[in-house]
Amino acid sequence: MRERDGADAVTLLRRYSSAAVDSATDVASRLPGTGTARRLGRLWQRHVRERPDQYRASITFPTAPNRPSVGEVHGWIEALEHAFEGRLDVYARHGSVAVETDPVSAELFDEAEFDAICERIEDGYSGSHSVAHLKKWRRNDGRLVRAHVIVPVKPLFPRDETGDQAGARAATEIEAD
Repeated sequence: MRERDGADAVTLLRRYSSAAVDSATDVASRLPGTGTARRLGRLWQRHVRERPDQYRASITFPTAPNRPSVGEVHGWIEALEHAFEGRLDVYARHGSVAVETDPVSAELFDEAEFDAICERIEDGYSGSHSVAHLKKWRRNDGRLVRAHVIVPVKPLFPRDETGDQAGARAATEIEAD
């Protein structure tokens, strides 16, 4: 019979050490108090520090003749590209353009620039849509991520041009945990 080719010693050592680390991590995660410490750490980071490890955004831009022009939307996408260090994907959909960003570390993310972009988007859709801006805290690979979901929403009933604009901002700045 032919002898099987075996893995070299270094590969075997890596496999065994990886399995040992996985087993140790599994056992440590089952110790009493581990989950409580993790939850307290997340609460501290979220409510006391108010500083996530990473940021990400998901934005939908409705397109039509009475909405912002393609050039305006393209300008917003370019500005988002600078704010998120080029880590974004753009999808063309029927009647809209969607932008999804990858998580970007807090050190690379320019929050002031992102807020300015959000204001430009709100101004661009102010005549036809209310802009819903949902901010969520999420866990991703052990890191705390601040996710922004921005969607211009067409109102169910047309706005009264003579009335006050207080109701126009009812859907903006929704905070979710």
